[in-house]
Amino acid sequence: MPGPEPSRGRLAFAALALIALALTLPALTAACGGDEPTEPPVATTVSILPASLDMSSFGETAQLTATVLDQNGQPIAGASVNWTIDDNSVATVSTGGLVTAVQNGSATVTATSGGASGTVAVTVAQRPARIEVSPSADTLVAIGDTVQLAAQPLDANGNDVPGVTIGWLSADDGVATVDANGLVTAAGNGTANITASAGGATGAAAVTVSQVIVAMDVLPAATTLFSLGDTVRLLAAGVDANGHPGSALRVTWMSEDDAVAAVDTTGLVTAVRTGSTDVFATVGELRDSAGVSVTQLASEVRVTPAVDTLGAVGDTVRLSAVALDRNGNEVEDTDYIWSAPHPSVVTVDDSGLVTARGPGTGEIRVKATRAGANYIGVATITVVES
Repeated sequence: MPGPEPSRGRLAFAALALIALALTLPALTAACGGDEPTEPPVATTVSILPASLDMSSFGETAQLTATVLDQNGQPIAGASVNWTIDDNSVATVSTGGLVTAVQNGSATVTATSGGASGTVAVTVAQRPARIEVSPSADTLVAIGDTVQLAAQPLDANGNDVPGVTIGWLSADDGVATVDANGLVTAAGNGTANITASAGGATGAAAVTVSQVIVAMDVLPAATTLFSLGDTVRLLAAGVDANGHPGSALRVTWMSEDDAVAAVDTTGLVTAVRTGSTDVFATVGELRDSAGVSVTQLASEVRVTPAVDTLGAVGDTVRLSAVALDRNGNEVEDTDYIWSAPHPSVVTVDDSGLVTARGPGTGEIRVKATRAGANYIGVATITVVES
């Protein structure tokens, strides 16, 4: 006997379940990648930045950065990188890619990840960043004195840079010159900067030339002034240890007797009265003097009155005479001798008293004697007989 037929409701439910399964199966297959399984990333390329390194000082550092790419050219995040260098006497590299310069030369840094690697060329070539000049300052005390300067080029980290050619230059050859080897020679008083240069770097030393006078003379050593008010300029001539004349000497002047001759701050001496004195010049610890004599010489003998008339025989007139130097000053300590070349007209005594002796015109002469020199003055006297 046949079994019982399934109910119509159960058949409908089964049909719906089959339809739902058919609809979701393709989506599940696509989500799982279908028939092609996913490949794991494999390091195939290591790219390094910067692509090369040029380092100019020992101890200088530079950071390298490595990017690891897979077979599809995509970066692999967190990929492990191993850093090495083929010559760690030139530079070193840390586990993080930090390169440190050690000495001049070339080396290659390699970054490895899996079976892939990349390289960077590293060149260390020191360049001077500054130049240290020694001594940095010096003073020369005589023209022709020398000082040897030394120049040491240094890189940016203060390391010596060997094998560099130094150029030398003086800012003022009138003060100091410098040769190609850094030998400085004093040329004149003042201060000059001496510069050493190499590869764009410079350094300087200040050289001062300040002559020290070791011997001094006052010139002229002796002089005579012949009129009050006459002047003479004295010169203090000093030399340094090499015999070169000093310039711009700071001289202090002094007269031993200002009443005879005075001197100003420049060495200008002025005659004041007859006599002799010494004028001193002092420079530092040095002292010298010049002898100055004032000896008046008459340039004229003035007779007063120079012209006169007497009205009768026996009349008198007293003449006076004074000797004057070329500046019009009376010459001291002068002896006067009177004479009358025409005694038939006039006579004169030793005091200059003139007496009329007869009609006519006659001369009265007076001779002024000073320091062995004679000077003549003349007066003209006319006698009119009444």
